[in-house]
Amino acid sequence: MYFDDTLGIQERTGQAVVAREAVRGIVLRNGRILMVQSERGDYKLPGGGVEQGEGHHQALAREIAEETGYQCLRVGDLIGRVVERRPDKYDPSLLFEMTSYYYLCAVAGEAGEQRLDEYERDMRFTPAWISIPDALAVNRAVLENLGQKDLWTRRENHVLLALQRLVESGVDLKT
Repeated sequence: MYFDDTLGIQERTGQAVVAREAVRGIVLRNGRILMVQSERGDYKLPGGGVEQGEGHHQALAREIAEETGYQCLRVGDLIGRVVERRPDKYDPSLLFEMTSYYYLCAVAGEAGEQRLDEYERDMRFTPAWISIPDALAVNRAVLENLGQKDLWTRRENHVLLALQRLVESGVDLKT
């Protein structure tokens, strides 16, 4: 793995934990990365929760197809992990812990129809190919407007910065 980071609360403190596991795809093509843009303008990597009975590869192929319309041809190497810890928004006596696993992926040539969840439709998720520096710049501007309200954009910028450093150092991020 190229990165393995914790954001927010660094260590568990013994309180009960609400744990969630997610997978996220890194799809690079012609100097651009496949992301999903929301109505706020920010960009996130395609992916989401692992459902009961699914493995990481199966969940990621499903999530990429649902969110972007692209068929995932291949789920490759695990390149990183980010653990986010914060007080649970529904019960602050609990610790919410999201563990996101990042895999290199390849997709088919053209996007088909998205199959978005209700909240994704409400946020008008749209697939986009964008350079890593441009995605970082847009996300930084969105974060300036949102302050502490946004959590996924902070995580995604953390990962985008790690990817940018890897690309600049010559690491081959192809599947």
